[in-house]
Amino acid sequence: MSTQYNRFLKLLERWPVDQSKIGRDLGQYLRDQLQSVLGATNIIAVNDERLGRQHRALENIINDTHRCAYPRLYTSTGTGLTGDQCRDVLSSEFLASLNKEDGSEK
Repeated sequence: MSTQYNRFLKLLERWPVDQSKIGRDLGQYLRDQLQSVLGATNIIAVNDERLGRQHRALENIINDTHRCAYPRLYTSTGTGLTGDQCRDVLSSEFLASLNKEDGSEK
């Protein structure tokens, strides 16, 4: 089981935690899940095959496997925003300012 743990740790080292999405970041969620699954006392019950599939899927995301295999023709998204603009809109600061504006209008 320690080999699975080490493989996931190496994978998570390459997955940054986005500080602009505290409490909603996928990288932090994955770290918490790894700790709960592999840090459990009943570690023998963990399905090695399932963990292997999850590891390969996360590795494909980190390596941008599908993004490289199927490059996008346009830089905009369905909303008309660029990727950087979408990242800014999804930040915790922007969502807090929206909630603050909604609270002041009522």
